[in-house]
Amino acid sequence: MALTNPGITMALHALFGNIKPALDLIKALGPTDFSAAEPGVEVKPNTTMKYPLSVVSAASAFDEDTNNYLTGGDTAWGSLTATHYLQGFDLKGENIDAGVSAARIQQLFTARAGTGIAMAAAGAIKTALDGATESTGVKIPASPTLAQYDALASAKDWYDASTSVLVLNGAEWAKLKGVFHTNHLSATPQSMAEELGFRKVVLVPGMTARAVIVPYSSVGFIARVPAIVAKYIAAGTATEPDSGLQIGIVVAEDQKTNKIVANADIWFGVAALSANAAATTKGVIKVGTQA
Repeated sequence: MALTNPGITMALHALFGNIKPALDLIKALGPTDFSAAEPGVEVKPNTTMKYPLSVVSAASAFDEDTNNYLTGGDTAWGSLTATHYLQGFDLKGENIDAGVSAARIQQLFTARAGTGIAMAAAGAIKTALDGATESTGVKIPASPTLAQYDALASAKDWYDASTSVLVLNGAEWAKLKGVFHTNHLSATPQSMAEELGFRKVVLVPGMTARAVIVPYSSVGFIARVPAIVAKYIAAGTATEPDSGLQIGIVVAEDQKTNKIVANADIWFGVAALSANAAATTKGVIKVGTQA
């Protein structure tokens, strides 16, 4: 059934606007699978799926015997636990009887559903990065100098800093900005990335890890719209044009309580391929602290 409610259809642009901060973080960190295709398994809460994470380090001429262009690596399968995020709002009977404007629906729907999904996605990313094993092979002091921050880009020869992201928690972000200011350098995210040699420097508030190096393809994301099996007043799918992220939207009625419920519905998961503690294998590096 198509989405025809004027408040909901008007809200779609603002809905994705509220999700955009999470999409920006996702785009910076790694590849996505936001396709509309079925994931190949019955996705239920806490279902463990496998997500391919490329660890190929080089490419060669086409090899007819192996039917492959790739050498020097393999494709690892990271475990991914999908979580069901259902965010929305209820309109009580007295509000419906009095008439609820499309603007009010738009405000409630985008603020609660869009922001809720963005916060949930950011939380899943933070948990995945915090879950990496702290490195014994890549460390910095508790209060690094600019040169010691600079050295992170070349800490290991198996990743390319120009395609990698340096992710910092709030305290480390403040330290890095302070070091830049002390050295009379611009401390914008772009300026810090250019000076340190990374593709991006990203802040993830609330992350326990002080600093995490994310080589490209060491983190991946998957999202799906759950299958609609119940009967709703209205149900449909909205797609964010830039990322391809799809959100399911359902509008239901509860005649017993004279209430209408509108929700945005999504499965979302993060898979991270962690480097070992010595940081000799490809993956996410959780930077350690020197004693």
